[in-house]
Order: sequence, then C-alpha cells, then structure tokens
Amino acid sequence: MKIVKLNVFCCSVIAGLLAGCATSVDNLAIHYHADLVAQQVEEQSLLSGDQKLNIQYLGVGGYLFQYGEDSIMTAPSFTNPGLLNVTLPLSIEPDTDLVDKLLPAHAKQAEFILVGHAHYDHLMDVPYIMQQHMPEATAVGSTTMTNIVTAVIDDARLLDITDHAADGQQPGRWIYNRHNTIRFMPVKSDHAPHFMGVKVMSGKYEDALTELPSTAYGWKEGQTYAYVIDFLDIQQQPIYRIHYQDAASNSPDGLMPVMADTKTVDMAILCVAAFHQVDDYPEAILQQTQPQTIVLGHWEDFFDNQNKPVRGVRMTNIDDFIQRVEAVKMDDATAVLPAPFSWIQAY
Repeated sequence: MKIVKLNVFCCSVIAGLLAGCATSVDNLAIHYHADLVAQQVEEQSLLSGDQKLNIQYLGVGGYLFQYGEDSIMTAPSFTNPGLLNVTLPLSIEPDTDLVDKLLPAHAKQAEFILVGHAHYDHLMDVPYIMQQHMPEATAVGSTTMTNIVTAVIDDARLLDITDHAADGQQPGRWIYNRHNTIRFMPVKSDHAPHFMGVKVMSGKYEDALTELPSTAYGWKEGQTYAYVIDFLDIQQQPIYRIHYQDAASNSPDGLMPVMADTKTVDMAILCVAAFHQVDDYPEAILQQTQPQTIVLGHWEDFFDNQNKPVRGVRMTNIDDFIQRVEAVKMDDATAVLPAPFSWIQAY
C-alpha cells in the first residue's frame, strides 16, 4: 500500500510541475513551409546527385525522408493524450481518427520506421500505422520496442538493432533499404531525465508482450538509440549524412562513432525537450559533427494540443537552447525550428 501511495504521490507531483507550463513561442522564428512546390521538387536538385532529398517534420520525433522514389521515416506521434491521463496514470490509446487525418499520404510508402526509444510519445501510434497505413514497413529499434510491438505486429516486420548498434567509438553495422539508396546505423545513446534529475517511464521488457500497454508508464523507454542516416549515390557512396536523435543525452552517449569513410555530417537533428537535464547538450553533438544544417525537433508541447496554437514543450527554455546552438555552431551553419508538417531543405 505504501508503494502505491508513493507512486500516486510522485505522479501528482509530476502533474503539478507540468500543469500550465507550456512555453510561449511568440518570440521564436519558427520555420513554416507547409507544402513543397511541385515545380521545385521536379526541377531543383538539393544534392549533387540525380536524386533529391526532401525532409518533412511530422512533430515530436517524427521525420519523413524522401529520397527520389525511396523513403524512410522516424517514429511519428500524432496522438497527444492529456496531461492527467499520462501522469496519474489513466488509460491512453491511439487516436486513430487523428492518425488517419494527420499521417501524410506520401509517408505511407516509407520502407522503415526508425524508433529511437519506446516511450508512448514516440511509439504508441506506430503499431496502428503499421497495421492500417504501412502494411509493408519494418519498425526498427530496441529489444523493448520489438517486445512491445510484437503484441500486434508480426515479428518478420520488426528488427531488433541491438547487434547493429555503434557503441562509443566502435562503429556498428549499416542497414540498407531494398534499393541500396539509403542506409542507417543505430548509435547507442540515452534519454535525459525529465525533471530534477528524475527519469520516468524508464525500464525495459525482456519478454514479448501479448497486448499493448494501456498506460503511459507501460511504454517503457528500453535502450535509446541515435541514428546516422546516409543517402547514397549510384556507386552507393554517401553524399548526404544526417545525425538524428529523438532524446537529449549526455556525452559520450549518442556521439558519432569512428566511421570507416571520411564523409562529414551535413545535418544534425536535435531534441529540445529536457536538454537542460543533461550537462553538454547540444554542445557535444554539434562540436563533434559540425553540421551545415541544424534542426531543432521535439520542441512543441505534446499534451492534448490538437487544434490549438502550437506551444513549446513544458519546463523548457527553447530560446536558451537556440542560444546555446548559436554559440557553438559553425558561422555559416543554419539552425531551423520547424513547425509540425513543414518541409526542410537539405542544403
């Protein structure tokens, strides 16, 4: 009984800390580019090769990467349960009507869904999307991710990347799409604490579940991964490289391993949420990768935010994050704070 009361107390404290704390974004330069102009897509090559790379931010940790006729995506999150449902915890489930409405039609051809970690705000919508909209896609992620999703998705469509991941300076193994135009390498990383050094919804699943979790706390983090994503020319050489994270981390977690090639990082996709809970984020990532383009994701409030003006993630000073990015980025680098569903050019 004492344990139950303590858990309820902790949840109440979290709810109290978060309630009413969505951050104003009125003073921020948010990138809005709602549609790709068809003529631009057809005529303007964003890379030195024949194929074009177009990137759409889907909100939270979700991105769609379209490269010629091929595409992959990172785990999207469209269902945003209310604060009390998440923290108390009450039952949560995908808002299937909202997912049907918001998942872009052009995203449904993506071959892989890369999952950085298994929290509800990254993974909860994925099983439904795989069932109803992407019947041939493969979800890749941690053992915990596969042990959750296997409750409703066949194991043949799930890839546990534990043995593929880079760890520290030791590189991992590349995973290629069917046409060998895109490849990615998982990088062992970590998830920042949520507040006051406390990480919630941590833990892992060693065994397969028979049903999906019913509360936010059932969507356990598992091992968190960053990804290096390469877009390849006809000789299968990387011509554009992205370093992607869906969770802030302390170095050396999430840093690039020693790569066999000399290709530099062109774009770093960062996570704004909870950055202040770790010591050297985003500095360590940016100082190592020196990207030309820096994308600031997972910055918007994701509690019950449907049909409302976009607000910033709670208990987070987004302006401070931007200032820290500006302090360490290359002079000619571009930082982008994208609105959900906006397109980002690969410069």
